[in-house]
Amino acid sequence: MKMEMEKRTVNLDLTKTDIENRKIEGYAAVFDENYTQISDAYGDVYYERVRPGAFKESLEKANVCMLVNHDWSRIVGRMGSNLKLEEDEAGLRFELDVPNTTEGNDLLENVRLGIIQGCSFGFYIEKKTTRWNEDWEYFQDLDKVELLEVTATPIPAYESTSISARSKLNIGEMREKEKKTHEQQPDFKERSMKMLGSFFDEFLK
Repeated sequence: MKMEMEKRTVNLDLTKTDIENRKIEGYAAVFDENYTQISDAYGDVYYERVRPGAFKESLEKANVCMLVNHDWSRIVGRMGSNLKLEEDEAGLRFELDVPNTTEGNDLLENVRLGIIQGCSFGFYIEKKTTRWNEDWEYFQDLDKVELLEVTATPIPAYESTSISARSKLNIGEMREKEKKTHEQQPDFKERSMKMLGSFFDEFLK
């Protein structure tokens, strides 16, 4: 089964912008103990967080590019050239030496003016941990992803606790399937009492 690329848009956390020296630094993803609310393509919500170490193997391949608006004809950086990506305790950190090109100059000016306010990253999920809570809310931890690209975008994130996602999940459909599976399984306590009753019936014969 072919994996679908996932995209997440977050606030562009610029820790340093040096216009004169044409350098942009910040975080494309932030690790958080709290879950972020995400909307699927059908309007249902679920909760997600990226775990430390999720990007480790992708970064070792050193083939990730930085784009503008997910457009592969608008590349402004590549690892091993003018883009540095690394994981630290806070998240996925980047340093971009902005190229003296049309796209690079436009990016630098748009960041300076505050027009570019978001950063998105495209990836495949390779390993995740999932669970449902008692209210049938879905949670997933991204333990390992294949990072494909990071993107500067003028589209800001919704809120600090929310991420705009182009996710392939259908939470409503998943929830109904999980409920049906759950309903088909007898309650553990009920099963235990039935087993105990059968034992005593046999014992008293």
